[in-house]
Amino acid sequence: MKPGLFASAAGAVALLLGACDKQGSASSSPATTDETAAFTAAADALAAKLNTGGPRPDDPAVKAFEAQAERGLRTLDSGALPLRGYESYDALCGKTAMIVAAYINLGVDKAPAASRTEVMIRNAEKYRDQMFAPTLFSAHCSAAHLPFLEKAAGADMAGKATALQQARMGAYGQVLGLLQMAGDPTLDEPRRRRAIEQLAGDAANFAIILSQAQRQELAAMTDAVRAGLPDRDRPTADRIKASLAAAPCGRFCQM
Repeated sequence: MKPGLFASAAGAVALLLGACDKQGSASSSPATTDETAAFTAAADALAAKLNTGGPRPDDPAVKAFEAQAERGLRTLDSGALPLRGYESYDALCGKTAMIVAAYINLGVDKAPAASRTEVMIRNAEKYRDQMFAPTLFSAHCSAAHLPFLEKAAGADMAGKATALQQARMGAYGQVLGLLQMAGDPTLDEPRRRRAIEQLAGDAANFAIILSQAQRQELAAMTDAVRAGLPDRDRPTADRIKASLAAAPCGRFCQM
């Protein structure tokens, strides 16, 4: 994994929300559901726990948010957990990306500058299991919102250039993170399969925000990961490449 890319995904949410006009998004979106409220409450509880240090895997706040993230993978963009434009992008994708970044950054601020990357790498390894479900949900949530963001960005791309470029790097990092999990021999096969299948389902949406050069880089990385996959999972990797190649190149892609 490249842990800094998870942090960039969290920062991209905050920057993009600040740069884009959210007027009217609340009034035209469905009311917040009980499932959304439960998700955000669990995310806030885990974020509070992470502010005090690294929680144990069996901590109630960890287990509660893992359960919400797993359920969210099944219910996002449904009546239970609807997409509500910028609101859900912030409340669901933003909170989850920031939780993953919080795991990665535990203790980094107290470490000497020269060793901070090492601390992040150790955190990624130590908390890998706890981050698995939130990482999958964060990536899926971002991908689900990208068609909306493509439409909402409007013609004023230049005025939002910094936020949109960071959003692009966040999306690139999430795709890369899923590919790395799929190719990680230290992960068990069911989780590797979940990562590659999740990416195959979301690749077309991710491609909306990626430049042609980034698409080509990720396609090459997909080939490298494919070589180490079991035969049954190689067609899934082929679907990722096909989706990256076939997705239209809109305003984000051409930026």
